[in-house]
Amino acid sequence: MNEYTITDIENAINYWRSRQAATDDFAVCPRARVLADVYGAMIYHQRERVDARNLTAEQNEAIGLALAQKELF
Repeated sequence: MNEYTITDIENAINYWRSRQAATDDFAVCPRARVLADVYGAMIYHQRERVDARNLTAEQNEAIGLALAQKELF
């Protein structure tokens, strides 16, 4: 996928929150946390879409895995 919507990011965050426990130091699991940075920036800058090339490898992996798993169910 070349770009993700804010809804894609939100769905991926919710996917990881439901599947991985938060660590002691943070309120959400690591994969949701890296996506929360993107989500927050999108809200702040009033963006509906983000180009996958502007995300880190870790962010792309987290959203890609989450969206692929959601499509299976």
